[in-house]
Amino acid sequence: MPLPPNASIRRSRVRLEGEAVIRGAEGDWRGPVCNLSVTGLRMLRPPGFGLRVGQAVEVELHCGSPDAAIELLMLARVARSDARTLGLRFAPMPDRLERALERALARQGTTRAPVADGWRDDRRVHP
Repeated sequence: MPLPPNASIRRSRVRLEGEAVIRGAEGDWRGPVCNLSVTGLRMLRPPGFGLRVGQAVEVELHCGSPDAAIELLMLARVARSDARTLGLRFAPMPDRLERALERALARQGTTRAPVADGWRDDRRVHP
């Protein structure tokens, strides 16, 4: 069986239009998603966000096309944070959920879509 056109990006970070809502002990923050993979996401840093690296959070994810939206509630940890972006690493998920997310990313994801505020990461996703 031939692989789908985006099969090579299944394990890479891909771009999807969408938003993440972060829920922590100190409050809630929302911001546009820059890229997403089965292990985590990168997003534009929400105004007022001040959680430290390692902090556990809930992430509500809303992205993808309207006819095949990805709507998830995940546990994660703050993996990194800088002046513009924030990286979250998802907690381990059941294999079935991971496979479903991989399929959704392969169908809907792209490595070259623009992101909110015109900011773009031009690093290559593939070697």
